[in-house]
Amino acid sequence: MKKSVLFFSAALMMYASHAQKCMQLNIVALMGKLEAPGGSASSFNKCNVTKNDEKQTVIVDYGTDLNQLDTMLVHTSNDFNRASLTGISTSMPSQNDIDNSKQLAEKLKNMTPEQQKQWAMQVAQEKQRGAGAHIQDDAQTAKLVFQVQDIAVNQLKKLNDEFAAKLRDINSALANEVSKVKMGSKAGCPQDKTGLPSCGCANEIAGKYWAEIVKITDSYNERRTALLQSYIPRIKALVATVDDDIVKLKYGDAVQSPDLKRTLFSSQAASFSGAFDITTSCIKLARKDGSNAYLNKSNSDHGMYDLSCYR
Repeated sequence: MKKSVLFFSAALMMYASHAQKCMQLNIVALMGKLEAPGGSASSFNKCNVTKNDEKQTVIVDYGTDLNQLDTMLVHTSNDFNRASLTGISTSMPSQNDIDNSKQLAEKLKNMTPEQQKQWAMQVAQEKQRGAGAHIQDDAQTAKLVFQVQDIAVNQLKKLNDEFAAKLRDINSALANEVSKVKMGSKAGCPQDKTGLPSCGCANEIAGKYWAEIVKITDSYNERRTALLQSYIPRIKALVATVDDDIVKLKYGDAVQSPDLKRTLFSSQAASFSGAFDITTSCIKLARKDGSNAYLNKSNSDHGMYDLSCYR
């Protein structure tokens, strides 16, 4: 699931023009699908694989569990979008509303994922500042709604930004270390009369290279996993509070003010995005890097990685 999909969904929720009840969704329960990645061999063994025309093993996808995670993320994001559109369609839009919506769609389409995220956060903050003039609820209800918004939009974002920065550092360090490892020379391999090295020798050299890459990748994936496991409980704690407060507010039925209903709905969408954005990226990176490295080692071990050779 790409970050831009989750943030775009949250952005649509925050821009919705009409009040919308929250979805009956337990986001913390859905986070149970976030499983810590294992070593390279474990990641590769979860992959769905096939053989190409040259009899090499190739990865079809990185595992049924990740496919199921993606399906859940896409379906839930679509549910948020449909719920938002249902709320918007409860009153007839003016031509000006339609024109503004077209301009917004074009604007969002041309934004990078980071720009979409910044825009969504800005809209949410503007709504928070302006909602006070239209509140019809008691102080306790309003306070609870704004608490949900603060957690989902501000606190969760801050925590994920911190998580993402540390993950980028690990990714950069891994790429840097991998770049320092060089494939051995095939100059000493037996050659046929055309100058091609023997496949056994060429793939043995490749195998030593990929064994080292697997070792390095496993080392950094241990750091990714440790980072993930240190942040998931903190993210869950914030998301759980959002889930619980939304239940207390009866998914919006206990809220009278349209502005507060919109705020609560957009906050739930932001909480869903924040629960899966960086966590999913971390898991997928570890699984992909580990699987790809182990695949190349496996093909080398079976004499099928380097095919520019003679048998």
